[in-house]
Amino acid sequence: MKMVSGETMKEMIKPSSPTPAHHRNLQFSFLDQLAPPTYIHIILYFRAPAATSSELKRSLSDTLAIYYPLAGRLRENSWVECNDGGAEYVEARFNNVRISDVVENPRPEELAQFVPLAPSGDCDVPLAVQASFFGCGGAALGICMSHRVADAMSMVMFINAWAATCCRDAKTIVATQPSFNISSRFSPSDSSDFFKSVQLGPPPPPPEKIVTKIFSFDSKKLLALKKASSGPLMSNPTRVEAVSAFIWKHLIDSASVRNPNTVFAATHAVDIRQRASPPLPCHLFGNACARAMAMTASTAQDYYSLALELRKVIVKADADYVRRLEDGGAFLKYYAVSEENDPALREGGKSVDVCGFTSWCRLPAYDADFGWGKPFWVSIISVPVKNLVIFLRTECGDGIEAWVSMVEEDIAVIESNFHLLDQVEILVN
Repeated sequence: MKMVSGETMKEMIKPSSPTPAHHRNLQFSFLDQLAPPTYIHIILYFRAPAATSSELKRSLSDTLAIYYPLAGRLRENSWVECNDGGAEYVEARFNNVRISDVVENPRPEELAQFVPLAPSGDCDVPLAVQASFFGCGGAALGICMSHRVADAMSMVMFINAWAATCCRDAKTIVATQPSFNISSRFSPSDSSDFFKSVQLGPPPPPPEKIVTKIFSFDSKKLLALKKASSGPLMSNPTRVEAVSAFIWKHLIDSASVRNPNTVFAATHAVDIRQRASPPLPCHLFGNACARAMAMTASTAQDYYSLALELRKVIVKADADYVRRLEDGGAFLKYYAVSEENDPALREGGKSVDVCGFTSWCRLPAYDADFGWGKPFWVSIISVPVKNLVIFLRTECGDGIEAWVSMVEEDIAVIESNFHLLDQVEILVN
């Protein structure tokens, strides 16, 4: 359904108080340097907004005084000039649209009209937000944040601080004060040689048409998958492990037909805040995450074997792993040598097909209350990146929404098997 905005307004919202001189430059950490130069997005949907436009802008201005790097400008892809330039604020009104028209049968490619910037936006602004108001009285808040500045946890941390400020909830504001010193633990490093040296197979094929589809796993489907992913070495897989194994298996089944001489890999983004020793602050702002990678050269894999491989590599992202990350240059050299000497990559000139998983299921996005009540749905947008899978929790917390971006042939195979999940006996036989 095509939705037309009747009114659109754009302005820059600056911090309510100037950033102190000693906070004027924020250096990227080693982990920030490894983040892609794109925007990450999230949209929160509310049934009955109460806050006015002026309250949203007032509270955003106050929140930017605390999250001052988000009002700055990215410089030389390596630091933020905290110059109080402001965050982009867009307001749109969809007077002829009900919010139920958007969320009851969502089309991922249409949700981009509720965020102000595209994922690949070439912009030096770290933060842009859009408030969309619907004729029925509902509202959506779309937030875009530079991935070079923050991970998804940091983005939701900011959103909840903004909501608390909008409601003048002083207790929550104090409890969520961010820490911006991630570069002191993970010093920046020269990564140019690493990216030149790592060659994972032949050059990529020409761009393919990527589509995004939402698969909603309710408690019944999750129970079936967890049962099918259980085995002697892992009797109780997590929901994320089970769903990851399901998607990875059927991607392998489909892609191996087109590309038989392929090694298949899966990466999982891992939040390292609580894995470090001592633990990093819960409200550490930045890219406090790393990637765990599992690989298989065999196409004859079941759910259990793939879920077990994923758990093995995720468990290895422990305190020792975080300590290696602290020496960024040494870590990159080790990684490059490990990948270069991996027999699975060198054998027979095989190419590597990677599926990237990221779970947002534990992010407290459903806690954000701007005075409108908590959101009844939280979404992202369609991202044209091949084999990218992002997990979001459902409102009740019992389910998982998998936002899967792949070529159409692979999506079709996953979808056909998705419809069989209510028949547990098919999975375990």
